[in-house]
Amino acid sequence: METIIKTKKEQDMRNTENEKKALHLVNQSIFDNGWSWDDDPEHGYEHWEWVTLPQMIELLVSEGWSIKSAEGTIGSIVDKNRVFTDAEDQTDEGEKLFISRWTNVYNDKIFISAKEAETLTNKGVA
Repeated sequence: METIIKTKKEQDMRNTENEKKALHLVNQSIFDNGWSWDDDPEHGYEHWEWVTLPQMIELLVSEGWSIKSAEGTIGSIVDKNRVFTDAEDQTDEGEKLFISRWTNVYNDKIFISAKEAETLTNKGVA
């Protein structure tokens, strides 16, 4: 039997169940309001949306999260630096813009087609 030992960094990069639920809401927002890099994207990660952190916190709060929990969860996701990419731009109000990419929080597959990404997003997190 093979034992797989993950480093502390690898363990820290995995999403918690709370983060997965938050990222599912972000994924829904991307499909509702976002764009893709191509008119006919091949992969799920090609779907994206411009966001501010207050918008993401508000999204979670609108789904029943407390403000403190939403702030902590979004902060944790941003700290992992995989989903939200810093953008050089800012809103007219001076808030930093991020590019939020669709993230597979539904299974262990690395490459997800755009069609499967939409199907998984519609089903939700188990």
